[in-house]
Amino acid sequence: MDKMENNRILILDSSSIITLALTSLLFVLEKLKQKFNVRFVTTQYVLNECVKVPLNIKRFELEALMIKKLVDDGIIEIIKVDNKDVNEIMNKANTAYKARNDYIKLIHAGEASCIALYNKLQTQEKAIVIDERTTRMLCENPENLRRLLERKLHTYVSMDKNKLKQFSGINVIRSSEIVFIALKQSIITEAISKTSNKQAIDALLYALKFHGCAISKQEINEAKSMV
Repeated sequence: MDKMENNRILILDSSSIITLALTSLLFVLEKLKQKFNVRFVTTQYVLNECVKVPLNIKRFELEALMIKKLVDDGIIEIIKVDNKDVNEIMNKANTAYKARNDYIKLIHAGEASCIALYNKLQTQEKAIVIDERTTRMLCENPENLRRLLERKLHTYVSMDKNKLKQFSGINVIRSSEIVFIALKQSIITEAISKTSNKQAIDALLYALKFHGCAISKQEINEAKSMV
C-alpha cells in the first residue's frame, strides 16, 4: 500500500480519476503534490474521457468540472502522446487473447495512452494509476488474466506471449495506494470527523471499491493492519 512513495511521476488513468471524483477525494492530489513533489500527469485521451465528453452529460457534469479545475490549476498535467503509439498498444493488447476464434478486446484508447505515456517518460520513478482490474493484470500477471477470462467466458482462451512482452514490467498502482498514503500523512483525517485510523481506512477503501477500484476485502483487511 505504500508503493506510491517510490514514484515521482504518477500517470492517472480515467478509472482512477473518476473513482477519486466520485468519492470526493480529488483534493488529496493537490496535497500529495505539495508534500511529496510528485507530478500527476495524464494524456489528451484521458482528458477527453474525464472532462470533455462528461461536460455535456448532466449526470457527470459536476465531476467533470471538478477534474477540469485540477487540470486548469496545474495539479494534473496533460502530456500529449502520439496517436500511432496508442493505436499500436491497443492493437497488441486487443489481439493478445483469443476465444472461439475471436480476439478479446481488453483496453480502450485512454488506457493505451497511459501506457504510451509511461513508455515515453524517461525516468524509473513512475507508475500508472489505474483502478480497472483487466489492464492491471495485463501488466502484472497476463497468465492470471487468461485464466480469469476463461472462467468468465466458460471456454479455452489462448494467449500470444510475444504481443504481451510490451506490457511486462510496467509499474501499476491503484487509487487505493494514493488514498492510503494520504491517510498516513493525516491529509484525509483533516477532512473527516475524528475517528480511528482503522475505521477511516476501512471506510475509505470500501468507498473506493464501491466506486470502481478493484481492491479485495483481503487487501482492505491487510491495509487496516498496517495503520
